[in-house]
Amino acid sequence: MAVNPFFRDYRGEQKLLDDLTIETIRAMGRDMIYIPREALDIDLIFGEDPTSSFSDSYRIEMYIQNVTSFGNQMNIVNKFGISITDRVTFQLSKTRFAQEITTKNSTILTPREGDLIFFPLNKSLFEINYVEDKIPFFQFGSLTTYTLTCELFTYSFEDIETGVSEIDEVQDDRQYNMEILTISSLPISGSIRPRRGDTIYQVSGVTGAGATYANATGIATIVEYSGLNAYIKGLTGTFVAGPTGTQSIKTYGTGITLTEYYLLGITTTNVNLSVDPISGVNIMENDLYSQAADGILEFNKDDPFSEECD
Repeated sequence: MAVNPFFRDYRGEQKLLDDLTIETIRAMGRDMIYIPREALDIDLIFGEDPTSSFSDSYRIEMYIQNVTSFGNQMNIVNKFGISITDRVTFQLSKTRFAQEITTKNSTILTPREGDLIFFPLNKSLFEINYVEDKIPFFQFGSLTTYTLTCELFTYSFEDIETGVSEIDEVQDDRQYNMEILTISSLPISGSIRPRRGDTIYQVSGVTGAGATYANATGIATIVEYSGLNAYIKGLTGTFVAGPTGTQSIKTYGTGITLTEYYLLGITTTNVNLSVDPISGVNIMENDLYSQAADGILEFNKDDPFSEECD
């Protein structure tokens, strides 16, 4: 049997639906800021650009589909640190997107995965993971909205200069002028690798047991450790580099096995730390959990997947 001949999709109904959609989002939604990602050097194998930047911003209203809270899998402490998985779903009008964004930047025809949404209500940046353009499914024969599935953005060395102070602070608050210490590949003594949050010190010209914290000529905190490089901040005093065997650094902490390395080089630079941009989250929080866990859990070297409790 054919469909009812007295009901047909036509442009008048489609335009009415579009207008009602825009009005509803304006009445029940909130102003967001859409921030397009600018790719500078795309890796064609992995499909990513670690040097991408964000320099433009467009204000547009969106409806928040998560009406009670962020959809998430909770904030989980796992072996890689704290996993923060706050998610949110936004809905916006296709017509309004074209008016506010496409007309100002003809290269952005639709919302794109990888672009950012700034949520002023809780001052958070969300990254678009998926764009759905067929929900609701052909009401009156047309598609009127985009549905954006987003996850909390983890800052990772991108350049953020949008001209909106609240957004640009995400980068400014995480940029530090710090020293990079190049250390020996193998420790002189001890076995624990340097970790974020560790205190390190040096007694210039003294190594081994004679280099004690009480006589330190330089003290600092490690904020990142990668390869043979320890990124430090909060430096008190001076660190001195030298040939192997002449200068060393030690980790320091109550109840922590001290480890000593030769200090081979020092570089001063500006570094942007990779941190979830959430107000109130301490950048050392993961490491505090890690150090606390060291006093409770002991991993059996014969079976790295087992745990032995003290």
